[in-house]
Amino acid sequence: MSKLRNSLVNENLSPEYLKDLDMDQLEEFCAQIREQLIEIISKTGGHIGVNLGVVELTVALYYVFDLLEDSIVWDIGHQVYIQKMLTGRTNLLREIRKNGGSPGYAFKDESPFEKVTSSHAGASLSLGLGIALAKQKKKDNSISISVIGDGSLVEGVAQEALNHLAVEKSKQLIVLNDNEIALDDNFGGIHEYLCSRKLNTDKNETYFSSLGVSYIGPIDGHDVRLLVHEFEKIKKTISEPTILHIKTEKGKGLEFMADNSPVKIHWNFPFDPKTGENTESPKAANYAKFAGAAIDELLSDEEQAILITPATLQNSGIYQVHQKHKSKSYDVSLAEQHALTLGAGFALEGVKPIVCFEATFFQRSFDQILHDVCVNNLPLLAICARSGHTGLDHLTHHALNDISYLRSVPNLNIKMSATSEHLKNLIKNEFYSLSAPTLILYPYANALDDVLNEDIFDINLDPQEKIEEDFILILSTGAQNKNAEALNNKLVKTSNILAKHVVITEIVPLNPSVVNLIQKAKYIITLEEGYLEAGFGSMILENIDNFNSNAKLHRVGFKKEFILHGTRDYIYKKYNLDYEFVHNEIKSKWGDIFNNATC
Repeated sequence: MSKLRNSLVNENLSPEYLKDLDMDQLEEFCAQIREQLIEIISKTGGHIGVNLGVVELTVALYYVFDLLEDSIVWDIGHQVYIQKMLTGRTNLLREIRKNGGSPGYAFKDESPFEKVTSSHAGASLSLGLGIALAKQKKKDNSISISVIGDGSLVEGVAQEALNHLAVEKSKQLIVLNDNEIALDDNFGGIHEYLCSRKLNTDKNETYFSSLGVSYIGPIDGHDVRLLVHEFEKIKKTISEPTILHIKTEKGKGLEFMADNSPVKIHWNFPFDPKTGENTESPKAANYAKFAGAAIDELLSDEEQAILITPATLQNSGIYQVHQKHKSKSYDVSLAEQHALTLGAGFALEGVKPIVCFEATFFQRSFDQILHDVCVNNLPLLAICARSGHTGLDHLTHHALNDISYLRSVPNLNIKMSATSEHLKNLIKNEFYSLSAPTLILYPYANALDDVLNEDIFDINLDPQEKIEEDFILILSTGAQNKNAEALNNKLVKTSNILAKHVVITEIVPLNPSVVNLIQKAKYIITLEEGYLEAGFGSMILENIDNFNSNAKLHRVGFKKEFILHGTRDYIYKKYNLDYEFVHNEIKSKWGDIFNNATC
């Protein structure tokens, strides 16, 4: 940076500092902020594209409004990097995606400027309207601001909020940040309509106006002076929900990266800002790649196979699959409920749908899986990536209650992958034998997380075989398999305990051979990367109760609380899930086994 630039941007910015700048300095200030953002995120990794696109917007909002009195809710929550910088948290931004560091999303416990902790799409309009109506009720004259992208506007909850706010007279400003892309190119009628709204158009606006919602725009979302001018006018005159439609460019400042890869400009590992090449990359192929390979084979070989996803191409491993099989693939944008019920419609006509989600978003369509798919017992294959803890992502991105909330749904078969290769085979086998609603869960993991011991698949036991009194049966699911294998090895090799580790891949219903094992075992340990309440371990406890068994059970998993982000080894140690801690717990709890083993 030049000396001039250094004088405008520092590590301890504040809204007061920004407001003291002259209007003529704002353009240069934005350029410096953008440059600093690239420098930071190129080292940490993160959601670079959308934050480069909201530099001028965030600066203008903080220049005009008092965002401790007026409130702001950012839809999805990963577009708050500039907000962090403007509110004295640049040092925390440098710590995102680190164990114990700041989350790369809106996090209300971190700052009063972040009104709500969030990361799922579509909620900002409802939240903003509720805040605006509450302010109105309290005779508070400040303004409620919601910033929503064109991709999020597709969400059903956003449309429900739009329907409501249209008949209210509350002071809600809605900034529609239109960059024509979510994770990939947006899709559908709303997208086509917004694309038709060009800068400097004299074409009458019809969509929002037909609902009676005040509308301004579209205007250039990178013209900071124009944004300030419009916000100042709105601040003085707003008396009802008002939409300001702005056009922005996702990845502005790294246009060459945006042109080369919509995936990398959305979210990226650390990279060289000059070339766009990654300076850090995964050490092995992730599970999503294996899932994508299986789905590619099915779409290539099976005429009746179709693919549906609600804008989760990247993390589901199907980006290239979607590009290759356009005639058989539907990315319905951020419309989770629609994605599942669309699949149900295909299934009603004998077409075999494969519906791919990130597990954290699957919960948004619980009614659809329960009512539309399972009540009708339709042969639909749903595949959820990143089930369990999602590492350095936000606490709202984890999917720790997948088994807890889904295993009670009638007619739903639930499977879980054991290894990366097993996942590939599981998807193909379940597709070819598909006759009922089936869900495949797989963890946020890569091939290095695989357990290479083939004995983990041995669930058979001769009905006449006698199990030793002190035998410990270890049952694990998903990402806990490697930790469970380490526990098994420590029990057997270090403590001389008789133990057998079995990876459970058929969650609902349980394989009869596993049920047989449970009936015979005297000591059982379950390990899951999910909540203990109503989870896999609870299911085993129910089975023990059903058998009137005297088996002793020790369950390993998360307690019912929101779990922080972090690498798996860090999180397991922090929450006492690592095999060393479990071994010591077992030794304390079942000391008689250890005493007998040393005799």
